Amino acid sequence: MDKFSDFLSSVQRAFRQVTETGFVFLGFVVLVYLLLGEQSGGFVLSVIANISVMVNVLTPQVLGAVGLGLALLYLTKNRRE
Repeated sequence: MDKFSDFLSSVQRAFRQVTETGFVFLGFVVLVYLLLGEQSGGFVLSVIANISVMVNVLTPQVLGAVGLGLALLYLTKNRRE
């Protein structure tokens, strides 16, 4: 059981590292767009367009549902401990 637990821990660490690297890359792309504007290239412009579409999808109802879900997760997690 310890081997399996160690394996899951290493997989979780790897996923976290990949996610953090992705967020750093995304921040770098946004920084390039802020510095160069419309001259930053096709890839950067497509990433910024995708981010703007995602932001437009986040309506107040979606944010409320996510907040409610996080609050319920927090409450149930604290109840187990």
